[in-house]
Amino acid sequence: FGVRVKVSDTVDSSAELQTYFTHGIADSAGYGLSGIRLGTKVEKILPSLSEFAALSVGFTYQTPLSRPPIELTDGHRHFLPYISATRPLMPDWKLLGFASIGADLLDRTNIPAHFGRNQLHSNSLIFVAGAAREFKRFRATLTGIVTTSSLISDENKNVYAVRPEITFPWKIRAAARAQLNFTVGGRSIWGPDGHELGVSSSMRIDFVLRRNREGQ
Repeated sequence: FGVRVKVSDTVDSSAELQTYFTHGIADSAGYGLSGIRLGTKVEKILPSLSEFAALSVGFTYQTPLSRPPIELTDGHRHFLPYISATRPLMPDWKLLGFASIGADLLDRTNIPAHFGRNQLHSNSLIFVAGAAREFKRFRATLTGIVTTSSLISDENKNVYAVRPEITFPWKIRAAARAQLNFTVGGRSIWGPDGHELGVSSSMRIDFVLRRNREGQ
């Protein structure tokens, strides 16, 4: 679970606590805290370029907590600074383009390293580009991602990914402060460990704890 705070008109901060629990069958790991994720984003930088694109900068910091099951962590802290841009591509179609450049800077912990398939093992740069369109009942997104360690480390490997997603938002009523977001997506990844295909789904509930005056 997590919270997001609107610090000002241009600054957002967030914190997410990750937990786990197991079914209790066979070699159960029990339950506990697996990690924490912190982030801050500053929007509307360089206002002189706002007619061309909306620019923002931010970072995400993620670290494992305690000693979670090895499947839930790669044993490293991650610091991910980035700069991103968004621009309406076809306003009449509600089509929005986005892109970002960032880095994934790793720091070892005392937890054994456990990298997943096609996950780079050293510092890397991340290039993202995609488009999103709002429909009446859902939002569709297509994202392309290139991750490379060849420019800032000695690993010299690349990972390429394409991720389509569809998100269905739902509220009990228009003025409700809680919204359910159900997302289904796919992935096609090419990397050092070969090609992989997969699907995923997630459900997130957003609560608005306080509205600004304009929203009341």
